[in-house]
Amino acid sequence: MCTPWLPMRRRRAPTRRRPGDPTAHHLTSLGGPIMATPTITLVSATPNPATAGQSVTLTATVIPLGAGTPTGTVTFTITGGPTLTGTLSGGTTSVTATGLSVGIHPVVAVYSGDTNFLSSTAATLIVVGQASTTTSVTSSPDPSTLGQSVTFTATVTPVAPGSGSPSGTMTFVIGGSGGGTFTRPVTAGVATLTLTTLGVGTHPAIAIYSGDSSFLPSSGVDTHTVNPAS
Repeated sequence: MCTPWLPMRRRRAPTRRRPGDPTAHHLTSLGGPIMATPTITLVSATPNPATAGQSVTLTATVIPLGAGTPTGTVTFTITGGPTLTGTLSGGTTSVTATGLSVGIHPVVAVYSGDTNFLSSTAATLIVVGQASTTTSVTSSPDPSTLGQSVTFTATVTPVAPGSGSPSGTMTFVIGGSGGGTFTRPVTAGVATLTLTTLGVGTHPAIAIYSGDSSFLPSSGVDTHTVNPAS
């Protein structure tokens, strides 16, 4: 008896998906689909809390739940701040945020994913507090003579790591004859007061900075001398 001849069925080769294909995370092979590896993203902020004017470094680490090293980018979205993007190197990336206002800033870090690893998201909070300050006060000319115009200058300086230009008001308390209490605006950290009324003698001068939304109050002390006119 003769056995009828039957053609052999060809075996299909693996199909490779092109980038951009919505099924790009599923590569078909002879053994079945290959799934992209899930990831976990961790994000941290340093320093935290920070002070007004201080730069904050955000670091994201993408951990694969399997073999390999994720590539791609991480986008950091800061509420009340900038949106920054970093490129992964060895599964980690860092960016620097500047100019954050006093308050609490939520941060969301989103890993983009790549052809081998799935995207993932993490979140944290940045807390920014007011910066401490120092206030100094000087007078010029010092000593002065009776009837001469005297200018008191108060300077507010942020204490590191804080930075920026304090605003608000400065209260000058000038003791002795012809003195008094006076309030002046602070512009770029400086306030001035000019008097022509000071009597002969020693005049203690106190400058009291009010503080503002970013900077804490502080005060400084000086002494001014008025000599008799010749």
